[in-house]
Amino acid sequence: MGWWYAGRLLWAGAATACLMCNAVAVAADQAPMQVVKVDGLADPDRQSYRRMLKGMDAFEKYHHLAPKAELRYRLYPRLEGVRASGTAMTIQGDTASIAVALAGDLSFTLVRDEQALREGAVVTTNRKDRSFAWGPEVRTPGLPPNTWRLGDLRLQCQIDRGASLFVGLKPPAYLLLEATTDVCSLYPGYWPYYAERAVFGVSLVNGKRRQMLTSDLLYANRLPTPIHPFYDMFPFLYERTFMLRVSDTSWPDDTLVEIEYMDDEAVATAAPDAVSAAVE
Repeated sequence: MGWWYAGRLLWAGAATACLMCNAVAVAADQAPMQVVKVDGLADPDRQSYRRMLKGMDAFEKYHHLAPKAELRYRLYPRLEGVRASGTAMTIQGDTASIAVALAGDLSFTLVRDEQALREGAVVTTNRKDRSFAWGPEVRTPGLPPNTWRLGDLRLQCQIDRGASLFVGLKPPAYLLLEATTDVCSLYPGYWPYYAERAVFGVSLVNGKRRQMLTSDLLYANRLPTPIHPFYDMFPFLYERTFMLRVSDTSWPDDTLVEIEYMDDEAVATAAPDAVSAAVE
């Protein structure tokens, strides 16, 4: 489904309904987001602790989609010059202050703390606002390298519905749809995911059935260029972005999502014009 598909849906609904996003704070989040200084930084990159706990609640509710997986959240540097090294994170309230350990890939888990929740705490870094894209990460252990599981990605969609981490345009029509519908399970749109590195191709594989994603589902190609600055993948995550229709039940949860990366050996040795054509 896209803004150029049958019916010529309004660009605001079609171009953005295919994405989980929060251009503004979610209305259901009752506690206002505080501005917290971290290491002298007046406007740090931050998220609502209350919303991120809602994401954890969603993980527990929909855990059957990925029963062997655990939840971690993750930061993705989205601007050139943002340093992963030295990045620190804290759950910060009026009086509560809880250090959050960041792994080397900038993934982390959160503790549940009643005091921080009462104080309307934020989860904040020592980097400037919008330095990172924030998202859930659900991975079933034991999968082959470069392989994800569709049920894991469906669960990520549900978590982001609760935590509302993905940033982008969210028109009133989408807000109404999200409030009345399980968009992850029922809406026939596409949802964005970030791969580990620059993507060359993505395929869905279930038994003998294999389907490679078309180029319009890579690199934010479905979004009109003028609205790209409103989205998390702008400007530094385009090459890592791919989109899936997670509501398509013809693909079961155990479907594998196989990713070819630009720096994979087979891709790196391909003819230069073949690689160029893949990213057009």
